Amino acid sequence: MSVPAFVLHALLAAAAPARPAEGPPAREQARRCEELSGEEGLAACRQALALGLAPPRREAVRELLARRLVSLERWEELVEHFREGVALHPDRAEAHYRLGCALLFAVDRPEEAIVPLREAARLATEDAATRLALGIALSTLGREQEASAAFEEALRLDPGLLEGRPAAQAVLEAARKAEPWP
Repeated sequence: MSVPAFVLHALLAAAAPARPAEGPPAREQARRCEELSGEEGLAACRQALALGLAPPRREAVRELLARRLVSLERWEELVEHFREGVALHPDRAEAHYRLGCALLFAVDRPEEAIVPLREAARLATEDAATRLALGIALSTLGREQEASAAFEEALRLDPGLLEGRPAAQAVLEAARKAEPWP
């Protein structure tokens, strides 16, 4: 028994994830998000996302929104923005890495940073930067043995990773000696 083409098309269309309807107001707000800075740019980015954008444009606007939050030093909002990124893309190492780094470096919550950084490391097995950030978080918490292992793995993946990073080198040396880094 053959299934008519229109039935197959209807079934496939029903199974496809719904794409947001990206109308002119959303595109206009996305354009404003790109052009404006400061609070106005931030508001335009948020409005564009609220109106619904197609995936490629949505990702570009989310990136701009993150940049706006950094430029305005809105660190807690940045963390929440990256949490949303993890919820949207739980399979992307970069989403977990960004959340972990925001928690570690922007709001000084190294304990919370460990989970997303470990997940980023699990998803991106060859990423040295993730292991470096994980090592810094662990060292900050006084977990020098784990920190040293994370640093050594980072250096195995990228032997030149610490060049030009004297603070990271100091953290590594302290972890190797099982000493806390000040």
